[in-house]
Amino acid sequence: MRSHIGKHMTADGTVKTGPGMLHEVHLAAGSNAATATVYDNTAASGTILCRLAAVTGANDRFAPAGGIPFGIGV
Repeated sequence: MRSHIGKHMTADGTVKTGPGMLHEVHLAAGSNAATATVYDNTAASGTILCRLAAVTGANDRFAPAGGIPFGIGV
C-alpha cells in the first residue's frame, strides 16, 4: 500500500515512520539549486537510501525498479 503518495516537503522532515518501500522521489529546484538526501531513519542520519541534486529551475528523479526497502522510516 502506498499510503504516502504525493507527500510534499520544503525542508527536513519525516514522511513515514516504520518499515516500507521507497518507490520514487522527485526533487524540484526553484530559483536556487536544490539537494536532498533520503535516509532510512526518522532523523537526518543513518543509512542513505538516495541523494538527489537539481540545478536552478530543473528537476531530478529517483525511481529504482521494484523500490528500496527501509526499516525505520524515511
